[in-house]
Amino acid sequence: MKPGSGDKGARTYGTVRNRYDAWSENRPATTPNDNWTPGGHQQGISMARIIFAAIGVGIGLLLLLLSGFAFWAASSWAALGREPAAIGYVLVGVFLIVAGVGGIAATLHHNFRVLDPNRAPAHH
Repeated sequence: MKPGSGDKGARTYGTVRNRYDAWSENRPATTPNDNWTPGGHQQGISMARIIFAAIGVGIGLLLLLLSGFAFWAASSWAALGREPAAIGYVLVGVFLIVAGVGGIAATLHHNFRVLDPNRAPAHH
């Protein structure tokens, strides 16, 4: 409640403020970012981080596999004389390569550089 919401509001605000002031004076001192990670206090690389990295790399490898399939389809269409379809599949293959390599790089960067407990936090 705001202090201007009547007599009852002023009393409630005052008691909450007094309890918070007493609590903040008596709490133990803490150091910010003391080996803190989203999963709690951890040393080194956690198993969850390795699992998440494996999932991200696996998805990236799947995209690279799909790009290979797109290039194979492009060669099949080119052999049939369908050059526009071949060009389309080549473009799809190129975009899948960019997505796969970018996804693998981003996953590894995030899991092992951004979430590194020995570095100052950038945005986490």
